[in-house]
Amino acid sequence: MASFGEVCFIFAFLLFAGLGVQGDVSSYRDVCNKTGDNYYFCIDCFEDHQKNDSDYGGISIICTRDSTLIAQKTALEYSNNSTGKFQDVMKFCAPKLDLAAEYFAAALRSWREQRKEDTTEFIDFGWSHFYSCTEKLSGFELSKEFIIEFTTVRARIEVASTIVSL
Repeated sequence: MASFGEVCFIFAFLLFAGLGVQGDVSSYRDVCNKTGDNYYFCIDCFEDHQKNDSDYGGISIICTRDSTLIAQKTALEYSNNSTGKFQDVMKFCAPKLDLAAEYFAAALRSWREQRKEDTTEFIDFGWSHFYSCTEKLSGFELSKEFIIEFTTVRARIEVASTIVSL
């Protein structure tokens, strides 16, 4: 049985197979510069995939979806190891993060088809599901690792939103 990481890698590989080689890695830096404070998240996203193409929006949304799936896994692990109201919140969060990931996948498809309005709408839907989870987390004592996961996911969502709007 494949691990969660292997499944994500296979999914990303299958999507990349149809993207084609168009540019060079130095061109990523120019695009990532436009994401402002999220420059390093943007660069990490492109370098993690080690692809030499300029399909910026496609790679960005794939990275965002991958990170959202990681956050969903984190939420499930926390729900299994918690009690009371926090467990209820985590069980609420897991499906919301799953929906967010699916909306980012839809955003990738519509971005590749050059349907800019649909892409923006799917990104907005993804944000709304992500935020519906994070709003429920206020008031709880969260671990440093958990906060880092969600901060990373948020930064990658912001990168995707910026890149597909270029």
